[in-house]
Amino acid sequence: MASRVAVVRCDRYDEKEVKVQVERLLSLLGENDLPPNVLIKPNMLSARAPSAAVTTHPSVLSALISMLPKPCFLGDCPPSTKRPVEGYWNECGFSQLSQETGAQLLKLEGKSKIMEVKLGRRKADFPVTALAFEHPVINVAKLKTHGLTVLTCAIKNLYGLIPGYSKSILHALFPDPESFSKLLVALYRVLQDRVILHIVDAVEGMEGPGPSHGIVRHLGFLVAGRDAVAVDMVCARLTGFKVNDIPFLRIYGKKFGFPDIELVGDDIAPVSDFKRPAGMILFKIAQWHLLSPLLRAISRCFAIVPEVDTAKCIRCMRCVQVCPKEAISGKTMKIDKKKCINCLCCYEVCPIDSIQLKKSRIVRFFM
Repeated sequence: MASRVAVVRCDRYDEKEVKVQVERLLSLLGENDLPPNVLIKPNMLSARAPSAAVTTHPSVLSALISMLPKPCFLGDCPPSTKRPVEGYWNECGFSQLSQETGAQLLKLEGKSKIMEVKLGRRKADFPVTALAFEHPVINVAKLKTHGLTVLTCAIKNLYGLIPGYSKSILHALFPDPESFSKLLVALYRVLQDRVILHIVDAVEGMEGPGPSHGIVRHLGFLVAGRDAVAVDMVCARLTGFKVNDIPFLRIYGKKFGFPDIELVGDDIAPVSDFKRPAGMILFKIAQWHLLSPLLRAISRCFAIVPEVDTAKCIRCMRCVQVCPKEAISGKTMKIDKKKCINCLCCYEVCPIDSIQLKKSRIVRFFM
């Protein structure tokens, strides 16, 4: 049976318009009787205003909450920067959303369930918030480019169900696009029966150097479905990517096969000039590492590494706190390139764009 994916046009974050279109999404999918006690999992990557297109827009969440039986809950695990989660709620507009809708904000840190997955010859143990197993989950992602996974949509958004610093540790264990994408696929397979619906906020997305410092790009769509793989395949098509351009989709398709898709709702036309993340050349090289020792030897020539603009830096220390390899000096704010694994966690959490991605000459040539 084909996986149904609903796509509707939504040109702006007007509350009335968004509510109408979210209602259409659910109707197209036949989701007219959602259960109570749902845990809504938005994208809450950074404490940024909704206009920055870094996080799920509150109007999309508000429209969904209005259609859910009460009680319902809202929660995410942002990266570990030792900042109270309340600061994220306030900046992202979720505190006000909770007051207006009655949805209860939850801290997903704390009690966890340890999951074990096998990735080839390797095994990985990691915690997932216990709340994901106590509530049906609706995953409400934001469509953005990503420096490690090319796109972040439905599948990548589930990574936020892993408590804060554990995510950084996993980045250290699986630092390259291939191994990290295999981890995402394994995580999705563990959680897919817990998530009853995936919705992607693609009204305003992000292109270029995402997921937190890219360029806001108007796309004008909402996308939803029960199968995250099918949803992300449609999002890839919307942004002009081929499915195999997205490492976790390519890996999933090779191992499990791609689902057939029944597309319902409004027509979409792929964006022809959607700006790719700078690291896409590295994703191609990563695929060849298993085949070519030579490419492994010269891979540093293709490096795209983070670098702190110390004149711009405000010394908030979020990058220092989130780094899984302790590669950033809190005194000098310099990054030790020998320790750095290019996971780009520091780049994601910097609130003022003071961390830039420095490209090697070879990368600049190919780009």
